[in-house]
Amino acid sequence: MKRNIFKICALTLLSFGTFSCEKDYGDNLGPLQDSVADIPVTVTNADAFERYPVVNTSVAGGGNITITMQIPAGSGNIREITKVATGPFATITLTNLNSTAAITALNSRVVNGTRVVTPIPGNGSNTITFTTTLNDYLAYRNSQGSTTVQATFGPANTTTTPASLPVPSTTATATDIQFYFRLTLDDGTTLVPLPVRVRVQP
Repeated sequence: MKRNIFKICALTLLSFGTFSCEKDYGDNLGPLQDSVADIPVTVTNADAFERYPVVNTSVAGGGNITITMQIPAGSGNIREITKVATGPFATITLTNLNSTAAITALNSRVVNGTRVVTPIPGNGSNTITFTTTLNDYLAYRNSQGSTTVQATFGPANTTTTPASLPVPSTTATATDIQFYFRLTLDDGTTLVPLPVRVRVQP
């Protein structure tokens, strides 16, 4: 009997010890814990959210692309979209986003014969809008010389019209274009929000 009482007491103490311990994960995320930015960026005109925000465009509508981003009120103002990049693979695109080379930026322009990155200025608020077209996107992608891009959208350094985009007939095989942004706030804070997918409709 004494032996059983001793076992019960020992199990009770072990149970208290097990449930009172809390694992410290340090700077790493624990199980089922989200990684949320200090200043989150929301795409206010997103048509859907499928892990990433999705914005629709259509070839028939002229291929115009508009992406409006917003940070919470009280978090400051967005001074500019410093750099915009796009590419077939996330690793390439993030490298392009951090590169100082102007050719890696979708928002680059030729100024006095030199290609430079032209930041897209904000309007003094916590919201900023990026606009482009499928033609501008294709010109940028073709300038990167990707064989995958050339096979899909046409040879490099040629003008490709939106009408020649491979537009799917069903949503199950939608053509998505992924954009990455680097935002700069008025106080110099840099934000890299989630990628935004643009879904090309007929």
